[in-house]
Amino acid sequence: MKIEEGTIIAIKEAGSAEIKVGRHSDCIACGACDGADNIVVTAVDPLGVKVGQHVRFEFRDVNIVIGAFICFVMPLLVCAAGAFAGHFLALSQGFDTVQTAVIGGVIGFMIGAVGVKLFDRSLSKEESSKPKIIEICY
Repeated sequence: MKIEEGTIIAIKEAGSAEIKVGRHSDCIACGACDGADNIVVTAVDPLGVKVGQHVRFEFRDVNIVIGAFICFVMPLLVCAAGAFAGHFLALSQGFDTVQTAVIGGVIGFMIGAVGVKLFDRSLSKEESSKPKIIEICY
């Protein structure tokens, strides 16, 4: 588990809160926030926090690794599989191999992008994958 600190900026429905967190060394390689100074995290709120409070929250490190793999590596693997499938389909059917491989790669990439979106939706519904507020600092 990784523990971070931030400031509550909004209380959301169903026992969750938005936390403004400053960027740190783990953010350097990501780039998901387009260079913003702060990021906003939605966390489970079992403590009943209020706007403006400084809190500590925890999240699982494994979620970061799995999320990075799903977002960056999986679409490329599915794209390559689509290109190979297109190539072998072209060989068996007598089509132009380069064009069919490119079309297969594009279709594979689109399938990978849909897979990322479905993974994101399923993960956002799981309480265990969300950050959890563990302490009110002040």
